[in-house]
Amino acid sequence: MTPIGPTNIELAEALEQMAEVLVRQGESNPYRMQAYLQAAGMIREHPEPVARVYGDGGREALTSLPGIGVSLAHHIAQYVETGRIGLRDRLLRADDPAALLATVPGVGERLASRLVVELGVESLAELERAAHDGRLQELDGVGPRRTEAIRLQLNSILNRSSRRRARRLRRQVAQLASAQRRAEATAEQATEAAAEQGEVQPADDARPVATIYSLFPPAAA
Repeated sequence: MTPIGPTNIELAEALEQMAEVLVRQGESNPYRMQAYLQAAGMIREHPEPVARVYGDGGREALTSLPGIGVSLAHHIAQYVETGRIGLRDRLLRADDPAALLATVPGVGERLASRLVVELGVESLAELERAAHDGRLQELDGVGPRRTEAIRLQLNSILNRSSRRRARRLRRQVAQLASAQRRAEATAEQATEAAAEQGEVQPADDARPVATIYSLFPPAAA
């Protein structure tokens, strides 16, 4: 079978890194760190790619794995879909900005440290700005080709989260519209039933009307 998404080792290392950062930051809840480490150990030894488990059954399938709860399933799903974990990025930025920058393909630890020291870059958004305004290209040993490669990686990383938000909003709008249609159908049925029984209903303009405004053009949710 063709591998999909990150390997089990990559997923395990991401969770272990989060636990390591929490230790350095003095996390007061040992069970939280233990959960990450136990999940990492399970994933590392799991006979099937966990990314495939998620691809076949979504987050519900992930929570069926030993030691994987809703929160961990969310982190794993993020990593499978985007190659990032939002919480890990936030932890790394607070703990060591260079470690966060080094997770971008094409950057590496040495360049990441130089970005922090020489350019004052401490986030992915700041790195993207440096790639666009010429500061990154001007660093010794970087040049235009490497800058373009890093810029493309960042564009992919940062835009994927925007697309996910757009899809989520479209689903929410569709759900609201569906709920409104069901409510209108129920009200219409009640009106018809009342009319058959000779009951008087309030005028149409006396009933509250919910309006759903479309945030996006018609598209697949």
